[in-house]
Amino acid sequence: MDQTKQPLGVATMVYEDYFFLKRWYDYYANQVGPENLFVFSHGNDPIHREIAVGANVINTPRDESMFKFDRRRWNMMSDFVSGQLNFYNWMILSDVDEIVVADPDVSPNLLTYLTTRFAGKRRSPSNIAPLCFELVHYPEDEPLPIEEGKSILSRRRTYRPNTNYSKPCLIRKPAHFWPGGHVNSGGARHLPDGLYLLHLRYFDREMMEDRARQRRASIQSFQQLNPNYGSLETWYETLALHSKILKETEFAGEGIELPGFRSKMQEQVQKTEKRFAWKRVKSRYLYRIPGRFASVF
Repeated sequence: MDQTKQPLGVATMVYEDYFFLKRWYDYYANQVGPENLFVFSHGNDPIHREIAVGANVINTPRDESMFKFDRRRWNMMSDFVSGQLNFYNWMILSDVDEIVVADPDVSPNLLTYLTTRFAGKRRSPSNIAPLCFELVHYPEDEPLPIEEGKSILSRRRTYRPNTNYSKPCLIRKPAHFWPGGHVNSGGARHLPDGLYLLHLRYFDREMMEDRARQRRASIQSFQQLNPNYGSLETWYETLALHSKILKETEFAGEGIELPGFRSKMQEQVQKTEKRFAWKRVKSRYLYRIPGRFASVF
């Protein structure tokens, strides 16, 4: 760790999504302090500033036609987080519904994980992609609603591992991110033990229905101005995809080690120079995150 720099900064971009921003902000502000958080407010939403008190909320103009939006925003955020590495040892860049957490049996928080995990090593990894736990609401087993003041992992711990969302979101050297953040130019990625990315797309059936309905309305509006727009088209299928997951996967009990799954996905595919992706591995099973994570997020 370079002592002239801050340990860790975290950046995201958000349009509305107030629930997710509040959870993102509360978690990361506790981890690193709000002054080290960077929120790109798409459309300069004043509610984002009310939620993220003390964070760096940055106006990002909104073009209602969404012309080349994903390319533009990931170009901008890539340049930003790469530049911030002049002042931070590490930067996290991810969507607002993606949260990086440490196993409490390994480390009490992210900062301790980063400052101790690689201590004494001559070369620590510069492109980290935590294994994704995609939370999947299984209403029969997890009927309690998501409530203010209650952690999400105290109510939702069923997940499926997802290689596509095991994103290289934690970087130590400048990198360019392709749209979606699934791939970057940081070279071969490192899959750590004890560090995970929670993906919240399917974490609650009721909220998923509301979010999918809002996204569908937005997409239809974009397409009236830009007929070629389709980068969020999978939101049309969110509820069907959730049902498909429940239908096609079996519950395999509690566990997070997944040695066989990890081994298969680490056969990295190099698409172009310094642009790596995991081997796509589809899980036939749902698992349960251990109870020790209940208070983590």
